[in-house]
Amino acid sequence: MNKYSMSIKYGVIAGIIMIVIILLIYFVSIDKLAGFLPVLAYVPLIFLMIWGGITARRELGNFSGFGHAFLTVFIISITATMLFDTFNYVLYKAIDPEIPVIIKAKVIENTTDMMEKLGASDDKTEEALKRIKDEDFTPTVIRELERYASSIVIGAIFSALIGLFVNRPDERTPIKAGE
Repeated sequence: MNKYSMSIKYGVIAGIIMIVIILLIYFVSIDKLAGFLPVLAYVPLIFLMIWGGITARRELGNFSGFGHAFLTVFIISITATMLFDTFNYVLYKAIDPEIPVIIKAKVIENTTDMMEKLGASDDKTEEALKRIKDEDFTPTVIRELERYASSIVIGAIFSALIGLFVNRPDERTPIKAGE
């Protein structure tokens, strides 16, 4: 077993939890997929990046440096987000291809309500709604690749921050030689 297999395990667990959260939102109300609620799926990922990083540090006998801590947490992030993003693509493209249409209608409704509350002119409202109506919410391979790329970049940023936190030595366990 290599030193990053624990990271893959935590990444798979985080990815599965994220998928379950999206499925719960989907089954409760598809409209909620158009709002802020799906962002909550990332909370368990952050938790498991921290928890998995600390657990790996303890089981490996501390990290040999920031790079090792970063990579451990980054593998958790990449594994989870690749599972999650791939599932979302399958959900929107194969399982229920009507989701993009429902989300588009909800975004139009939310934008109309927001523009009315802000007191925007009819021209501004129509301009905003035209942009939304012209946009295709159906996932494509190119959009999925863009989503993977953004997941990698955002995951790297969070991994660097979390890596700083989990890299601190555990006084109870000496650093193993040769790592």
